[in-house]
Amino acid sequence: MKRGPLLISLCSFVVVVAIVAWPVLRIAHELGAGSEAARAAFGDLRRTALNVVSRPDAVTGEAWKAAAKAAWLKQDRLLALVIRNTRGEVLYALPGSSPYYRQAADGLTFEQPEGSTTRFTGALIAGLSIDALFVTLSQESLFYPIRDAALALCAMLALLLAALIVAINTRKSMPVAVSDTGFVPSIPEPDPEEASLYAEDPQVHPEQGNPRSEPAQPLPKSDDEGMEEPIPGMTAGVMTPSDLPTGSLDGPRGLYDAETGLGWEAYLRERLGAELRRSASFEQDLSLMITVLEGVHRGDEAFNLYAQTVRDFFSFKDMAFMFGDNGVALILPNMDVDHALRMSEELLKKLSMLLHGKTKWTLDQGVFMGLTSRAGRLVDGDRLVGEAMAALSKAREDSGSRIMAFRPDPEKFRAYLACP
Repeated sequence: MKRGPLLISLCSFVVVVAIVAWPVLRIAHELGAGSEAARAAFGDLRRTALNVVSRPDAVTGEAWKAAAKAAWLKQDRLLALVIRNTRGEVLYALPGSSPYYRQAADGLTFEQPEGSTTRFTGALIAGLSIDALFVTLSQESLFYPIRDAALALCAMLALLLAALIVAINTRKSMPVAVSDTGFVPSIPEPDPEEASLYAEDPQVHPEQGNPRSEPAQPLPKSDDEGMEEPIPGMTAGVMTPSDLPTGSLDGPRGLYDAETGLGWEAYLRERLGAELRRSASFEQDLSLMITVLEGVHRGDEAFNLYAQTVRDFFSFKDMAFMFGDNGVALILPNMDVDHALRMSEELLKKLSMLLHGKTKWTLDQGVFMGLTSRAGRLVDGDRLVGEAMAALSKAREDSGSRIMAFRPDPEKFRAYLACP
């Protein structure tokens, strides 16, 4: 009894520490999850901008406005979105006015709450840059852990108070007897009938046990014991696609499209990033080619023949992916941009001879190709896609050539990265 208060104090201290640590861990987890979600959301937003914004004037186009508005409605963590040029001029801002940024004399200045928001900046084509501000720790993420901890602390205090009241009442109702040395608890006399139940039976020998008791015989086990009886009204069934929720089978099914044999566009950037890391580790080059067939759409006979021809022309058939509604993206490992340019010219000749006369499509409708390469740089997949799309746009604008290659300068690129 002397150690009871100490034990209660230690237990209470441990519980209080656990209650305080619980919301801290939850908030830290929410902060980490929010940072990862914001980083993933910015990656999606930047990829959308790279796919839509091919020229500086496309920032004010309806396609980008619709894409930015859709991203704003989809991403709850997005607070502000700004696109600027190299001079710091704001070309696009969403929303138009926001408490999170203001126009100062030296350019646009972000005013973000520390700890609960994070800002990401990424480069786009033609010297454009995109800035986005995301929430990493919302007020809701703070409120619920603190509320639960407060409720748990109140419940612990209520339990301690109830235990204290019960202990006080128990001590007051305990009978006492007076002795020469003071008050001591009285010991009740044993009941004679209850005591007789524990009396030693003279007929039982301590070594032989009770001769009148017999071991209990086990009940016979039924043949059907352990088998579950079938529930009336229930029969076995088979799940069909109609039983699934609406939209559960949408999206890529498998690795390749059944009609063209191309990989799905959703897997392009993940595979391109893996191949870039592998090429960098072996100090090899890598090229990316994006080609489109104008005048047709995915699912047309001409596009299927065109896609299969492009896929079979190169050695690595698992590195050909669909791109957009009428394009194909190809990853060409261990190949520089000059080699890729020569192969693209051969591919264009083969397409002209193969498709001529077989379909209503003609070469004049337009096959355009844009190429780029790693060229000794440490770049990510989004940058290569943006460079290839810029080359593709240049090929469309230049009527004299259907193939355009982006030739990066590794020294200038390293100098650009070294600039503060």
